Formats: sequence, structure tokens, C-alpha cells
Amino acid sequence: MGRILLTCLLLCAVLGMGRTQRAQTTRVARASALKMRGFQRSIGPTTAHEQDARATSQDPLLGTWSGRLHFGDESKSMMLRIELGKKGTPVMFLDLPDLKFNNLGPVPVSQDGEEYKASGFHLRLTPATSITGTWSFDGNDLTFELIPGPLPTQAVTPPPAGPIATPAWTFKTGDAIWSSPALAGNTVYFGSNDGFVYALNAKTGKQVWQFKTDGRVMSRPTLDGAYLYALSDDGYLYKLEQRAAKLVWKFDTHGGAVARDLPSPKSQTYDYLTSAATVSGGIVYIGSADKRLYAVDVETGQEKWHFETQGMVRSIPAVAGGLVFIGSYDHNVYALEARTGALRWKYDTRREVVSAPLVVAGTVYIGSRSADLFALDAATGKFKWKYFYWSSWVESSARMLDGVLYIGSSDYQQLLAIEAASGKRRWNINLDGSVWSSPAVTGKNVYAGVVGVTDYFLPHHGGFFAVDRASGKVAWRFPMSAIPGVVDHGVASSPAVGDGLVFFGGLDGTFYAFKV
Repeated sequence: MGRILLTCLLLCAVLGMGRTQRAQTTRVARASALKMRGFQRSIGPTTAHEQDARATSQDPLLGTWSGRLHFGDESKSMMLRIELGKKGTPVMFLDLPDLKFNNLGPVPVSQDGEEYKASGFHLRLTPATSITGTWSFDGNDLTFELIPGPLPTQAVTPPPAGPIATPAWTFKTGDAIWSSPALAGNTVYFGSNDGFVYALNAKTGKQVWQFKTDGRVMSRPTLDGAYLYALSDDGYLYKLEQRAAKLVWKFDTHGGAVARDLPSPKSQTYDYLTSAATVSGGIVYIGSADKRLYAVDVETGQEKWHFETQGMVRSIPAVAGGLVFIGSYDHNVYALEARTGALRWKYDTRREVVSAPLVVAGTVYIGSRSADLFALDAATGKFKWKYFYWSSWVESSARMLDGVLYIGSSDYQQLLAIEAASGKRRWNINLDGSVWSSPAVTGKNVYAGVVGVTDYFLPHHGGFFAVDRASGKVAWRFPMSAIPGVVDHGVASSPAVGDGLVFFGGLDGTFYAFKV
């Protein structure tokens, strides 16, 4: 779910699948970045034939190997099992216990001189009978050294523990809530897949008003002065009066003609994020599924300019220093002249960018599906540093407080605190699900939603967490159950905090408020 780092066709080509098999394995292929590099999860035990072939073979590569996988100054436990496949040639199975990735394979292994190759892996046997090698993908080069012998017992990662909180109030909508809330005064605003924008009394949860659009409202409402801006899947950006939901104008982003590919067993793009309006200097900036960023006059709703990329723009624009920054499905981060839309620079991350840029003190912080969080120079686009996510997409957008970035992950299942200046990890905590939401940060806690999934190779459980900002320990939690007939459950909505409450929407269609 939301984790592809190569295409399904790569896996299918490696495994020699036909078109029908490719269709059947789309969900499996999408399930893990590892599998998208030639792996699928083994679905049965080694056959007696394969066991006999391995036992009689003199190939020193065959057997079980364990050690550490390294990137920079961090490492993870790594295990390989290499045996003869049904065709009598070596195949490889991979375990990364720290990431809960187990028995991924088989991947064919071929020999090229003194080196062995397997879908991005390069392995070499040393005279000391160890395996050294590299694993390369999307600009990331990992190294490892493994020794032969029985595989170590894998420790079971315990689920996150902590007190379970009770909602202060809830409000039920007619469909899932992917939208994130915005808070102003005593009113909280959000959208729902039932097509409405809602305004609720923040203290009581009572409805103030609702406004109907002709599509899902998955975008976060943007508040500016007395007005609210909301993007609907009907393709229109709506400007409303906050107080009474009176329509001021609407602007066609032409995104309504693009069918959204929500997470499902057949999903290929995991298109669940949505751009939102950013208002600056009399201009409303909004990304669109039609591959463009639009600049719209705040008073008239008329287009001032647009900039076309080569992929959907689901990233929320950020404006700083006379520039507007966005990410695109075409793998690039863009910096444009805010007044004219002229390109200042672009940076290729090698994978889709749906994360929203955070611009602080001349640095752009943005995630990519390349499994990296990037820090780029805001003026030039030059690379400063990146933090590697161990094959997991970076869908979450960073928030900063006191020089520390707080950000989630996908299959990595981590909420992380990262030093903004250096990219060094301060702490991380496994929340047992995909932390797609962007955290809300206070002096005391970091608040984040977690998405769970059913029928998936990697256990995921949905819910909401308050994590102590200093220690990275759970302060309280709210677990959420799977929804019958629905793939995803839990919280994809990014929370908002105000007046002693934290607000978020649930994929169960319920909007929640908890005491902080």
C-alpha cells in the first residue's frame, strides 16, 4: 500500500509472468518496495527436490547467510537464504527483521565472472567464506557483509503500548475522511469523501454548516482571513466565506477529469493525497491532477499563470523568498518565481513526490517515494543531505519545532525526529502501521495518525498516537479496528491542535476530537 519503488512490470519480468499473472500480482507487487525490486513473498515451503539439490550441490553460495545491511552510519539486520529453484538454478530469499520483511523471494541469481547478481543486488564470495555486496536502487547504495550459518532467531517487535484515550466528541460523516482539518477560532473545518466541506463547533462537535461539492473533498481546507479554500475531486477550487459557507468563486483546475486511483487491491499509483491552496501576496497557489500548478487571483478567481509538470501535482505548495515550491509525480521538486511561474530550479528525486515541501531558513525539506527525505538549498536546489527510509516511501510531510523535524513513513512504520541541520535521527518509534499523515507538534507531544491495512504481507494496524516529544515514547493512543470490505483503516488525516484538543478525521467516516 503506497510503497512502490519500481514498477509492477519489473517484478513480472524478473519472475517471467504473463499478462494475466501480472494483473493478479499487482497488489503483491505494490505491497513492498523490496518486492518491487524483484521480490515477492514466498508462499510455500522449500520442496523436497530443492532440499536434495541443495544438499548435493557444491556451490558455496547456497545456504543461509546473516549480517548487517548498511547505509551511512545506520544499519539493519539482514538474512539471505540461497537455494536451487525449480529450474535447478540459484534463487534468493531475503529477510530484513528490523523492518518486519520476512521470506521475500524467490529472486533468480545469476553469475557474472566472480560476481553474482540478483535484481539490484551484487554479491561476491570472499576467501574467508563470507558474502560482501551492494544493493542499489533509486540513487541509494547499501552495503552488506554476511557470514554463513543458521539464521538467528528473529525477535518479535511488540506492538506500541500506552494508555488508551477516549474521544472528547465525535461527528459522523457519510464516507471516509482523508482530508485534514483546519482550525480558526472556535470552528474546525474539514472535508469528506461524501462530497461535503464541514464546519463544526470545535468545543462541542456540533455542525455549524456544510457545503456540497460534486466530488470527494480529500483536500485540507485553507483558511485566509474571512475565507476558506477547498479543492474537490470535481476539479474545482472553491472559495467560501468561513462564517456562512457562501460561495465567492470557484476555479476549474481541470483535475476532475483525472480518475483518482485510491488504495485498493487494484491500485497502481496510491493516489490518496491531494494538493491544497496556499495563499500569499494576493495569489492562491494550487496543484492539480492535470499535472499543473495554478496561480489564481485571490479576489477574482481568475488564472494569473500556470506551470506544467510531467506528472500529477498532489503536493501542497509552499511559498518563501519570492519562490513557490512544489513536488510532482514526475519525480521532481520545483522552485518557481511566485509572481510569474518562471522556473528557478528543479531537483530530480528519482521517484514520485507527493510530500509537501517545508521551507525554513533557506532550506527545503521534502520526502520522495525514492525512500528519502531531502534537504535542498531553497535558492539553488543544491543537495544538502538526505535521510534514507530503508525502502519505504516518504508520503508524510515534515513539521519542525526547535530545529527538529518530525515526520512519518510508510512500510517503515516509524514516526521519526530528525535534526534539521544535519539529517541525523534523534529518535524513532514504531507505530505498527503506515504513518502517512503529517504530524502536529506541540511543546509536549507529537500527534500522528496511522493507517492499517488488511490482506497484506506486512502487518499494519490503524489508529492515532500522542508521542512524547522529548523521549519518543507513547503518551497515549487510540487503536482503530479494520473496516469490513475496506482495504485501509485508521487515520490518514493530518491532525490539528487548538484550545486543548487535537482534531483529525478517520477512514471510518468519523471526525474525532481528543483532549491533548
